[in-house]
Amino acid sequence: MIDLYRALGLGVPALMDVAPLIARIVVGGMFFLSGFYKLFTPTQAEKMQKTMVEAGVAAPRQTARFVSVCEFVFGALLIMGLLTSLAALVLLAICAVALVTVASKSVKGASLGFRLSSYFDLPETLLMVILVWLIANGPGLWSLDFVLFLPRF
Repeated sequence: MIDLYRALGLGVPALMDVAPLIARIVVGGMFFLSGFYKLFTPTQAEKMQKTMVEAGVAAPRQTARFVSVCEFVFGALLIMGLLTSLAALVLLAICAVALVTVASKSVKGASLGFRLSSYFDLPETLLMVILVWLIANGPGLWSLDFVLFLPRF
């Protein structure tokens, strides 16, 4: 019973190496696939460009293409655990800009508490938290960063 309480209160150390791997695969996979479809599916590319126009971004076609390439490349790097902090930082910036320019338009409500709750419900907010955690925690043992950059004694 005490072991169950410790696991519930203090975490499960056996999962410490698996958690960053799962986070990288899920978040990186989401960005990788999103970028892939925006780059290689004309309807998704048009939708991305339209979103940029509606957000008032300068050079919407070029910006949409640049963001799509960044999602594709840095999502792939995140999945592999290669240059994890850089990849997470770039994707964090993309999420922050999307939150401010596009997603915040869906936030409504008179009270501060309701508006804050609405921001917490947005997927960009959750993605940003996971990306910050990956930057702070590192890519984990099952990553190319660990294999390539771990000092050998």
